[in-house]
Amino acid sequence: MSDAPSTLPEAVVRDLRRALRGALLLPDDPAYARTRRVWNAAIDRRPAAIAVCADAEDVAHALRVTSDHGLPVTVRGGGHNVAGRAVADGVLMVDLAGLRGVSVNPAVAVASVQGGALWHDVDVATARHGLATTGGLVSSTGVGGFTLGGGTGWLMRRHGLAIDNLVAANVVLADGRLVRCDADEHADLFWGLRGGAGGFGAVTSFDFRLHPLRQVLAGVVIRPPAEAATAIRLFGDFAADAPDAFCGMLVLAHAPPLPFLDAAWHGRPVVITALCWAGDLAAGERAIEPLRAFGAPLADHVGPMPYLQWQHLQDGGAPLGRCQYWKTASFAGLTDALVGRLADAATALPTPQSELHLQHLGGAVGRGPPDQTSFAQRQTAFFVNMIGVTPWPEELPALRERTRAMYRRLASEPLPRQLPNFCDGDDGDAALVVGDAIGERLAALRRRYDPSARFAVR
Repeated sequence: MSDAPSTLPEAVVRDLRRALRGALLLPDDPAYARTRRVWNAAIDRRPAAIAVCADAEDVAHALRVTSDHGLPVTVRGGGHNVAGRAVADGVLMVDLAGLRGVSVNPAVAVASVQGGALWHDVDVATARHGLATTGGLVSSTGVGGFTLGGGTGWLMRRHGLAIDNLVAANVVLADGRLVRCDADEHADLFWGLRGGAGGFGAVTSFDFRLHPLRQVLAGVVIRPPAEAATAIRLFGDFAADAPDAFCGMLVLAHAPPLPFLDAAWHGRPVVITALCWAGDLAAGERAIEPLRAFGAPLADHVGPMPYLQWQHLQDGGAPLGRCQYWKTASFAGLTDALVGRLADAATALPTPQSELHLQHLGGAVGRGPPDQTSFAQRQTAFFVNMIGVTPWPEELPALRERTRAMYRRLASEPLPRQLPNFCDGDDGDAALVVGDAIGERLAALRRRYDPSARFAVR
């Protein structure tokens, strides 16, 4: 229980409670402490109150009240953003966690997804019909924030980013008005929602295009750190010309206690190549062979599996409640110097829980029309995420410094733009990392749809 009273005026509390179907949590409410928490335990902020919304009408009511009283607000979907943009000190948090419904129309291959849903909810619902769309690599990731930042995932090179599969959205604006936007209606807002990192309103539902998919060829190949440079170079060469059905990620980490890995390697630095082939399985076996055949792998655990299973296999590496600090950089290619610095990082991670992810774009992502969405990285070849992690809050200051030092070593030649979904709090406004032209257009949209700047954290 918090000993700090709410800073909301009594009139605001009264107006919120008057029509709210859900609950209004003040700091002395027993559920407040739990509800204000987000996935990243490094975020320790205390909103003035939390409006736990039962439906879209609750969201509209909460935003009308804050607009009437001239108050700032934040919106929480899945609460998975590393910068904790869902919560701010001293303002009202509109919580969409109760809006997790997913409705699938297999006849038109579209899923309608409520704004508080997690990718677990979407993947389970669509798998029943043998369908899927590009979603997060961790099933507890919220659909809303992931999509608004672009949405990279295992199916992106075949079917595009999450935003490329978004066909419509329902949005509650800062003044409480509900609008529906798509390519024809509120097309400017629809453009901003697809990659602009939010800040225009509370999205209460998303409509996604779905694709037939039941099984993938997927898994991991684990190698000793001595093979890091070779693995990185071959991964880069392969990714440059890979078929659209392939999506991969190279992970530098301390080995988790996987049952198929010799226990002598548990907790030691390793290089993990994660592979996903979303196409003909026999063709996939032949295609990915170069990534499996070289050197002396410690483990090769790749095979056919349901896509739904693959979507949940990364969950163990991203549990709720650990302190996180991330940095990210994008690259046009992997130079010899960058390969060397990445290989050196295999044995120099900030903590045993930290990881470095090397991912590639291309395929359908690169072919997406650059002017139809606010996603700024269509032509990026690779991006690197430095995932600093510690379970101990007292280690957080040192973790930040070590992760920043790693970023300085690696990012001497990055592209000037960053992926909003992987930016931490000290990277600033998530919409501004997309470049000047897109950033200026996003700022103009915000002035139109949120003229009083009610949304406090962006």
